[in-house]
Amino acid sequence: MQISYAEWVCPECKTKNREACNAWMYGSPIRECKACRSEYLDSRWREVAIDGFDPRGKNAKFYAKGALFLLAIAAICGILIYFQYAKGYYSMKIIAAGALSALAGIACGINALRIKFGFADKDNEKYMAESKSRLADPQYVEKLRKYGYKV
Repeated sequence: MQISYAEWVCPECKTKNREACNAWMYGSPIRECKACRSEYLDSRWREVAIDGFDPRGKNAKFYAKGALFLLAIAAICGILIYFQYAKGYYSMKIIAAGALSALAGIACGINALRIKFGFADKDNEKYMAESKSRLADPQYVEKLRKYGYKV
């Protein structure tokens, strides 16, 4: 699921690059600059057949706890807004904090459900298959070794 963007500056030409990625940055750690076509190793990316998956990406309880915490903050903000409005004024900061907490809580809840119902496992299977197909190429494995990646 492509939900994030990774940005970096090329070490050769200093051009800023931007690329869509998944939340855990699963993919090839060998990046290519779009301007000068130079290759380099970006350690933020995970080759999952070697490094494995991030443990938080499979932990539904982690996201469920986060969702409950954020929704509790949103509820507290809602109560504060109610009492402030009853006195004839309200704070935009509390409204913004409540709205953002509610949205982030909903997002955490959705992610917990994705993990619980197996949708995240389907995505992980796809990332693992892509990683294994890259590692089947001996030239790619040699490039990883050249950049100091432990294969």
